[in-house]
Amino acid sequence: MKNVRVWFEKKGSVRYISHLDLTRCMARGLKLSQLPVWYTEGFNPRIYMTYAMPLSLGVCGERECMDIRLTEELPLEQIPEMLNAHLPKDLRVLAASEPVDKFEDIQFGDYEILLESENPAALQEKIQKLLGRETILVRKHTKKGDRDVDIKPDFAQVTCSCQEGGVFLTMRLPCSVNGSINPALLLEALKQYEEAEPFCTITRKRLLTKDFSEFR
Repeated sequence: MKNVRVWFEKKGSVRYISHLDLTRCMARGLKLSQLPVWYTEGFNPRIYMTYAMPLSLGVCGERECMDIRLTEELPLEQIPEMLNAHLPKDLRVLAASEPVDKFEDIQFGDYEILLESENPAALQEKIQKLLGRETILVRKHTKKGDRDVDIKPDFAQVTCSCQEGGVFLTMRLPCSVNGSINPALLLEALKQYEEAEPFCTITRKRLLTKDFSEFR
């Protein structure tokens, strides 16, 4: 049995499907591809799949991954073509490789946010005003209930620049099995403090380990 890490991107309309639906979609694609995947044992066998840090609903991902197991040897470069033939256009497999790091090694995620605006300069000024506050309190939803948290430390290194049609943000946020910061919290704060609610596209560029090297 061989462990394989499948790298994929989730963009366009597919960013609006839940993680559960993503799993169903991948399972269907794997089954139709006739890849020699391993099924779990027991009363209800299913294709073995595990994901590293599932995306929040509505967030695009440029380099996401899932682990599967193959019961037969197969050239890894064949997997993307075999699987993409049975996946929707906005869900594309990029590559397949042997796992190097463990999911527990993931500590950070790099994100980009594009905020659309007819007046980018004015929107950038509001964002900079927000980021300049001593504290940025927002309501965060957790399994233990809702609570107010100060997100200022997590968004201390946001870069902000104007471009045609909007404002472009980049940030590196905690992202691990022990807890993650959703980049959408900054947008909630922008609405709360500056009464600005622009249409946006959030993209996770990559996952990183504790030394900021790319997760492999």
